[in-house]
Amino acid sequence: MKSPLHNCKRLCVILPSWIGDTVMATPALRALRTHLPNTHITLLGRAGLRTILSGLPIFDECVEHRMRGWLGPLSNLKPIRAINADAMLLFPNSMRSAVIAFASGARTRIGWNRQNRGWFLSHPATPPFMTTPYSSVDNYCDLTELALGAPIRDRSVQLHCSVEELATGFRLLDGLPMPRVILNPGANRLDKRWSTANFAALAIALRDTCGAGVAVTGSADERDIVDAIVSASNGAAISLIERDVTLAGLKGAIAQADLLITNDTGPRHIAAGLNTPCVSLFGPTDHRFTTLHETPSANNSEVAREWLLIADPFLPKEVIANHVAQIARMDRISVGDVTHAATQLLNAKLR
Repeated sequence: MKSPLHNCKRLCVILPSWIGDTVMATPALRALRTHLPNTHITLLGRAGLRTILSGLPIFDECVEHRMRGWLGPLSNLKPIRAINADAMLLFPNSMRSAVIAFASGARTRIGWNRQNRGWFLSHPATPPFMTTPYSSVDNYCDLTELALGAPIRDRSVQLHCSVEELATGFRLLDGLPMPRVILNPGANRLDKRWSTANFAALAIALRDTCGAGVAVTGSADERDIVDAIVSASNGAAISLIERDVTLAGLKGAIAQADLLITNDTGPRHIAAGLNTPCVSLFGPTDHRFTTLHETPSANNSEVAREWLLIADPFLPKEVIANHVAQIARMDRISVGDVTHAATQLLNAKLR
């Protein structure tokens, strides 16, 4: 049986909206390039995603378009139709993405049949029945397997840093003593954030226990959080916002850092894609939705690159942390536990 993408000359992939989800789509994108070497692959997504994926040899062009709201992408279909795609592959599960694909003029439109959107898809795929959380990495890969008619065995995430991004990252971290640790205290929800007091105490502990140079990063909207941590750190941390950090520069900085410590948000996935060790803090979001498959290390070391700290690690597997927010609170993760995890990962890297 031929795959839906058999003889496809121009493929358009609609990317997820969030940075982390886009990073988790890289194994599926890599498989598309491997199995469709002569197909022109266009990625369609919101502003900023091109920066995340730049330098990867897995696509031919990336079209950035306003994707928020119903009228956002539909208010100007000209650049979408100009892609002239034979086929559309939809990673988001939204009705909006199905309408975009239908309006694009592509004859082949492949996506999971969720939210009753099968009417807009030429190949609506039946989503797997799951009783426990299902990683977005596997969600995108499983859909792509159906589109290609071939298995995807390598499901490790991957990113690339350009020379310019590395140079910018070097300037951001300039002057920090080794080992260099980046703290990322932001998140898109308040209940996903570890407290500023804890991050400040962590910065002090890392300086005092291992002489680390600590930098705190965040978006412009998170300046108050970053400033509060730096102010309370007694000189143990600097602000990357004050050094004009950008998304491209953050990529370069994370690539050269010895460790990232972060809430459950985009920089965690950037670190995974760049093989930077990471301590990830999880509260009322179940870590199983974003399980990341690690690539084998260059020296075949068994040391993991990511250390997960979960607010309630003893929840039964049938209980989803998202549904028990009062139990899975971020304040249940102690500064001591994060310091221990950070020290272990730093020591493993130095060995």
